[in-house]
Amino acid sequence: MAYAACLTFHDADGEALGTLRYGRMPRGEAPEMAERLARHVQALVSRRRGLSVTVLTAGAPELHALLDEALATHAPAAKKPMRLVDFWHLMEKLGAAARVVAGEEKASVLREKWKLSRLNMPEAAWTIAMALHASGKRHVVLGDGQPVHAALTYLENHGERMHYAEARARGLPIGSGNVEAICKSRVTLRMKRPRARWNEASGQHILDLRALVLSERWDAAMNLTFAPHRTKVRRAA
Repeated sequence: MAYAACLTFHDADGEALGTLRYGRMPRGEAPEMAERLARHVQALVSRRRGLSVTVLTAGAPELHALLDEALATHAPAAKKPMRLVDFWHLMEKLGAAARVVAGEEKASVLREKWKLSRLNMPEAAWTIAMALHASGKRHVVLGDGQPVHAALTYLENHGERMHYAEARARGLPIGSGNVEAICKSRVTLRMKRPRARWNEASGQHILDLRALVLSERWDAAMNLTFAPHRTKVRRAA
């Protein structure tokens, strides 16, 4: 599994202004990637003390731990960042659970109700969890899984990272679409071409160069790279 991350800048209305991209090959050092991101956060927050920092991830606990440790160690200026799990990943879980609880015909109505409550009510995670418990359908099987059980487990494990109403009120993002876009533009489109094969080292070089291009930092990086090799030449005659 390759690793991808981004540092996106938002204005007061939550609109994205720009993004720095990061990534590692499947056997690469993910902590090194997280450290680089955290050091960039530290540099930014040190210059602009009023910046709000949001840590937004998918539901994997190892990703939470990776970024939390990196920020605590390398970005001490980022005081009390808001930590969220991707809103749309949650809605995928709740959408499947709604089909079990309400049936196919009414599932969309229940899903929309849960969606609005999650967006606007701070305590909605626990309200929805209680409704799922009360349905008595935790272990009902649909397809290859138990959707109500999966949704409950997700809510129980990540409820402390679901402050979506507060995030929206502060103009902060609640979805990790920027990272998913990186996975497509940086990894899938470039690295998974027909018959393409990469070893770890050369693949990482390509990922790093691609990140510079997509982050609009290519010219600055090339200037820094070639600056030590430039020298003034004086004509002798």
